Amino acid sequence: MAERNSDSDAYSDDSLDCEECGENYEVSIMNSFGGADVSIDGGNVEVNFSGPYFDEEDADESYWREEPSEQLRILNRHLDSALALLKIKVGEENAFSLNVMIYGHVVAATEGFLSSIFIKTTIGREDLIRRLVETDPKFSEMKFSMSQLFEKRESIKDTVAGYLQKLIFHDLKKIKPMYRSVLGHDLGDIGWLIKAVSKRHDCVHRAGYDKVGEPLTFTENEVAILIEEVRNLGESIMVTVNKLEDEPLTPF
Repeated sequence: MAERNSDSDAYSDDSLDCEECGENYEVSIMNSFGGADVSIDGGNVEVNFSGPYFDEEDADESYWREEPSEQLRILNRHLDSALALLKIKVGEENAFSLNVMIYGHVVAATEGFLSSIFIKTTIGREDLIRRLVETDPKFSEMKFSMSQLFEKRESIKDTVAGYLQKLIFHDLKKIKPMYRSVLGHDLGDIGWLIKAVSKRHDCVHRAGYDKVGEPLTFTENEVAILIEEVRNLGESIMVTVNKLEDEPLTPF
């Protein structure tokens, strides 16, 4: 959701020991839309590195392959932790920063759940894969010859999985109809979540300040209410997912 490339920059500093010489080095990493940049010892050490991508073997361990019930437990662990942090008395001056961090974390956890539960459920059933392929405009744009028909048929699960992993699940205007057309689940009135996603952008990219430099306001119990709404959303989705798991599998 970054409006500019610079807004997407992510920095990380660490201290590492060389396995060869035993010396300790300071390592700085910067990720952005344009790629990654690594510096060791202030640039005094030559660095060779590859992009942060998974190979096929590692990709088999993707987080979305967890069972749906485990994905809900992961979401609830995030929410429980956020609620516990919210109850810590930190003083009025620090309350703003705490709310900013917790708010951003809760929305990120929600996005992760929406993504993982949708991918896991869809990829696990050929009838749901078919629904996605038939209803998503992305697949209607794909062209291939008759000689590729069986090749494409055999790789369709990987094609769909790759597409869904790249999908931005905070684009709720796209995600809501996908949930309805593929899983048969109506997310209902999620105006509250759309507003939360927008607010999270300022929490993450501007440390809690809007475009004109004004600090965000958090009404009393706003973050706690968001946590409860997310919990209810997750549980309602799981009702639909559990019903789908009880239905017999149907081939293409």
